[in-house]
Amino acid sequence: MTREKANEALVHAMRKHGATVIAKATRLLVAAHRTRTPASTGGIEPQKESEAYRVQDEVFAELWPGVRATAWKVGGPSDQVEPTAAPIALLLRSVVSVAATSMNMVGVEAEVAFRFAKDLPPRTRPYSERSVAEAVGEALVVIELCDTRLANWKGTSALWKLADFQNNGGLVVGSGTKDWQKIDFLKQEVEFRIGSRVVKAVGAHSYGNPMRLLPWLARHCGKRGLGLRAGDIVTTGAWTGLEIAKAGDEVKAHFPGIGEAVVRIN
Repeated sequence: MTREKANEALVHAMRKHGATVIAKATRLLVAAHRTRTPASTGGIEPQKESEAYRVQDEVFAELWPGVRATAWKVGGPSDQVEPTAAPIALLLRSVVSVAATSMNMVGVEAEVAFRFAKDLPPRTRPYSERSVAEAVGEALVVIELCDTRLANWKGTSALWKLADFQNNGGLVVGSGTKDWQKIDFLKQEVEFRIGSRVVKAVGAHSYGNPMRLLPWLARHCGKRGLGLRAGDIVTTGAWTGLEIAKAGDEVKAHFPGIGEAVVRIN
């Protein structure tokens, strides 16, 4: 076999392996969603982010056929790391009650989201930070509900978590402000109450200004032919980290000058 033929055979094998992993991972996660039974990954392992994003796409299309995602999560540990993103299917309006038994992991995060007032349709040329900012209509306080469809989510790889919608279980949308341009995110305060516990922070977003994540997400959605539309909501990551709630807890995120969101776990 010539070197050229050998390379072609290797590429074919890699593509076949990737397609098999995507198909198996999709089946596992779809079943976990439908049965509410956490899935064991069974030695199946995505090898790169593109595979994890393909699994996201396939699972979303299987569970919500013909539905376009109108909310997204985007974030990362710092601006030195490539962000990650996932579509959000479940949007709830504050104040709302959620059953603890409906989730495998009752995680909650206090976050700032942005609602778009103008469309950002897919295009080959990336949107500038200015053009993305001009499309934003308001900043919102939200509580991300963090859940998992993975049996051993703590020990599972980052790529599996990404495939599993980056641990998203829904988004509770609270009040906000249209004067978001006046917010100094480096000095922004947050108070997060989880039952009797209170967590406070100032300027604690991992990117400093969470608006910096939106141009990246616009590119991410554009590559998928989706774009962003007026009314879409994008949440940008936790300000105080992941907190675990329990039945009986009232969870309240308060960002002075922006708004607040409340969810009751019952």
